[in-house]
Amino acid sequence: MKKLLTICLLISVSLSFAQDFSITKSDIFKDKKKNSFLTFSLEAEDGGIVTIRSYRAGLGFRLKGYYIQYFDSNLKLIKELDYEVKNKVIKNAFLKGNTLHLIEQEALKKEDKIGFSVASSELSSLNFTSKSILNFSEDNVKKYFGIAIFPFFFNGGLNQADGNHLGEVIFSANEKFFAINFDFKNKDQETHKVFVFNDNFEKVYEKLIVKDIKDKLFEYNSFEVDGKDGTIYFLGKAYENGKKTSKKGGKINYHFELSKINSEGEQITSFKSEEHYIESLHLLKNEERLVCVGFFGNKQEYKLNGVCVYDLNPETLETNFSKFNEFSDEFLNDKYGNREGKKKRKKEKGINNIDFKGVYLMANNDIVVNAEEFFITTTSYMDSNGNWKTRTVYHFNDIMAMRLDGEGNLKWARNINKAQVGTVNSSYTSLPVEESTYFFINCSDNVKKISADRIAFKQTSSKKSNLYVISIDKDGNFDYKKLIDDKESKVYYKVNGGVTNINNQSVFLLGERKRNGRILKLQIN
Repeated sequence: MKKLLTICLLISVSLSFAQDFSITKSDIFKDKKKNSFLTFSLEAEDGGIVTIRSYRAGLGFRLKGYYIQYFDSNLKLIKELDYEVKNKVIKNAFLKGNTLHLIEQEALKKEDKIGFSVASSELSSLNFTSKSILNFSEDNVKKYFGIAIFPFFFNGGLNQADGNHLGEVIFSANEKFFAINFDFKNKDQETHKVFVFNDNFEKVYEKLIVKDIKDKLFEYNSFEVDGKDGTIYFLGKAYENGKKTSKKGGKINYHFELSKINSEGEQITSFKSEEHYIESLHLLKNEERLVCVGFFGNKQEYKLNGVCVYDLNPETLETNFSKFNEFSDEFLNDKYGNREGKKKRKKEKGINNIDFKGVYLMANNDIVVNAEEFFITTTSYMDSNGNWKTRTVYHFNDIMAMRLDGEGNLKWARNINKAQVGTVNSSYTSLPVEESTYFFINCSDNVKKISADRIAFKQTSSKKSNLYVISIDKDGNFDYKKLIDDKESKVYYKVNGGVTNINNQSVFLLGERKRNGRILKLQIN
């Protein structure tokens, strides 16, 4: 691979509002394909770094392969591999010592099977050998699922998969266990099958999860794997009275259902609020706590007005406490302004389109919630030839951040104004570190001042993308600083696809322009 630069850059940036940053850049590299996406970034015990980038091409923008690169701690390239795939996808990856393991799903069409395998290689060679750990065929579907609930995969059966959960692979936080979760459409009953393995790829147990509710009336929310023994926690939203409506007869028409599953069986609990509308909940688990976090609103307007927490006993699933915190005045002033914005606040009666970006359970039991105001608009128009066309626009607007203490009380909530469209250089990557939270965004040099002493980060093209960091401290005070100026960079950084490492306090971003690529590591010291 031809190098355009021969020096690996390591820069130390001191931010007045936070810890020091070290910024490490790889050399510029050339890709055969345009438009790669950072899928995994792994840090080895010796400081080495592995990045795995997917690339797509051809009709339908289909997955064609992965660029696997092994760097030293200064992001100097040691080894690389163009890992081409056909009917295969890497579902997850992890390091164990100096060995890289790829958990793969493959459609074996000649054998009429779908298989899961582990491809493993020493980092020094990137020469992979594969081991099968699970496969399905038409004949053994009944064995695994108890009943033949779907036509097989290669006879139109892929449309039987629910969402993206056809074999999602979820690791415990310590990577000692992982679960493969299958969610299939069974119109009469919500049906999942989970297979739990240890890090030696030995199956620990398998469980069929069948809920006595129609598939269309159950929304899968979240999934966690316990690092002690591979116990899984499974959370979903179940609609009641045979109707997928949030209220019926003026009452809340759903509840949340949480299952705890291990080799011994399944425990189930449910909970709901009659006073508030809850859109969805996100499950968090550490060694001691099990919590569900979400946004709630007034059940009459069905907009969002605050953040809620359910704290549960991880052994018994009993609810220890629940808390509903309305958005603070500071948060609403950030968003609307404190004078002229009061009328708008009163008229809108809440916020729509809040999308989770990251939810974290910290070592001190604080809960950090980072979200974004995200929505899609579609318009129809007539072109110059008189043909009707449709334009779809993706909007990535305000950053929303909040922190709760161990008792579920709101410590602070802030809204950071921005307005971005398109998927190229919009959105952000976030990282909580101890008492602070950091947001890495692309924006123009023109940070706009708006009413009530507020600021707004403005849209810019990829060619003029500056990389900024915004910091919010333990008291909810925020500041910002430019980290990389577009005039000093040959690439822009894809902040909507960053990979974070909470334990190492690091963020990895892919820089790209045409076929030029670069890996950026941001370390908070």
